[in-house]
Amino acid sequence: MKKTLALVLAVVTLLCVALTGCTGNGGGTTEMNLNIGPYPDTIDPALNSTVDGGTYIIHAFSGLVGYAQKDDGALELVADCATELPEAVVSEDGKATYTFTLKDGLKWSDGTDLTAEDFVYSWNRAIAPETAADYAYMFDVIDGFAEGKLNITAKDAKTLEVVLTNDVPYFLELCAFPTYLPVKKDVVEGNESWATKVDTYIGNGPYKITVFDQSQIVMEKNEYYHNAEAIKTDKINFFFNADDTSMYANYQNGSYQFIDSVPAAEIKAIEQKYPDEYACPGQLGTYYVCFNVNDKALADFTESERVSIREAISLLIDRQHIVDNISQGGEIPANTFVAMGLTDADGKTEFKDNAGRGNGQGYFDITAETYEKNCEDAVKILANVAQTSGKFTMDGNKVVGFPALTYITNENTNHEAIASYLQGVLALYGIDLKIEVQEWNTFLNTRKDGNYSIARNGWLADYNDPISFLDMWISDSGNNDVQLGKGENKDYKGYSYNGQDNLTWAESYDKLIAEVKATKDTDKRFELMHQAEDLVMSTKALCPIYYYTDPYLCSKDIQGFFASPLGFKYFMYATVA
Repeated sequence: MKKTLALVLAVVTLLCVALTGCTGNGGGTTEMNLNIGPYPDTIDPALNSTVDGGTYIIHAFSGLVGYAQKDDGALELVADCATELPEAVVSEDGKATYTFTLKDGLKWSDGTDLTAEDFVYSWNRAIAPETAADYAYMFDVIDGFAEGKLNITAKDAKTLEVVLTNDVPYFLELCAFPTYLPVKKDVVEGNESWATKVDTYIGNGPYKITVFDQSQIVMEKNEYYHNAEAIKTDKINFFFNADDTSMYANYQNGSYQFIDSVPAAEIKAIEQKYPDEYACPGQLGTYYVCFNVNDKALADFTESERVSIREAISLLIDRQHIVDNISQGGEIPANTFVAMGLTDADGKTEFKDNAGRGNGQGYFDITAETYEKNCEDAVKILANVAQTSGKFTMDGNKVVGFPALTYITNENTNHEAIASYLQGVLALYGIDLKIEVQEWNTFLNTRKDGNYSIARNGWLADYNDPISFLDMWISDSGNNDVQLGKGENKDYKGYSYNGQDNLTWAESYDKLIAEVKATKDTDKRFELMHQAEDLVMSTKALCPIYYYTDPYLCSKDIQGFFASPLGFKYFMYATVA
């Protein structure tokens, strides 16, 4: 059985500014010099939650399932460590069982045998409380998750049986995700720093790490990889760089053969200078601004007043201006959180077109023509909060005595330019927005810990289903950066579920997502997912800006590289002329 992402790619390529791919002039056994981001926060498969970290991981580890590119450019799921993609066997009680048979002779990069038991260990490690994995909830489709021990069994060294609570349409895609990749127990157990050292970073993928320092990760071909004969390039040098201006300079002088980000202000010039090397395919993702619901700067306001303040700030943002004059990468202004490119129950209609007000109108107007009215509405909302709270006053369209807010972002010319735009717009209405630019790792953890007021954010689908944008907001999710149902906001009531009113976030949203995952009826499942997006958007904690594109530069000398609409980059089967 093969499952393709052809539909997804067909939709998202409509976003492309230039879709030339990376073609080469021949093969050759040599090395590639690449840049896909700064020093990673982590490259532990269980702990990683970033796209750049995931790209490193998929070159060093191999799962039961992987992705390959077809001749027409579409991606398809293929068996990787497994001999084939199994079909689910559904029992009378609704549970679905997948039985994977591993390929012969699978080994770790140190030459030791890899068995089905390694997957049992790795998946249970990912859900263990002491691991504190952001993506632990990704395993909740497997029976036993709620009890803390997954219903997965190594029947023998080559046979893995996985029992799901019900038949999950995207389960094989989960098996290809970095969090589902196996790790070696005897190097991981009791060693928190295993993923930072060359001698303990033992994988089972196409490459093994031979250098890992502050400037780069060097990967060399893993002779024990089960498909080693298909790996034609001996070495990949992943150089760390957070400055897209510097990245571009290194690309121009030949130091880098690939860069995963380009300076937004240079895009038009890049299109002209590198018409056969610049690509900007669409991605299944949304760039957004997020608000910390426990923001201490707004602690003196009631929860309903905070919601109104978040709504007003969202209305003051001109998304069309941002995509036309700042990001300039062919992005589409967003009025939903679930990204474009994901379909609804019928498999044809965009999920976002049925969201919010329906008919493609989403949760608010985003056209340039309606921006002036949005600003007028925002002023009215702020004036109402001023009256009910008594915490500030209005002088015409401006607030007086409003608390100063801080906006955090990581280093990047596009992110920083958007931050400056937001600062300028809010200043017009009397709101003082301070900008704090943080190093990538610091930024990720500041946001995750809820030590901010407003933050830049973005989310790419983990698999081809809208639930990938919705289950991240459950109360115990490690990716719930806005802190819904956490901390001071934990016991706040005001939500509804299944006819019950005045519930906490956890009592409502967590149960709703659980119902989505337990529902077998497709139409009902998608209806519930729309309810989930309605609920999370009602908090005004998420402020969508645009639907992502993926601008990058790839040398014509590289052949066989491909990118996923999920954000990952695949160089393992590429060659260099």
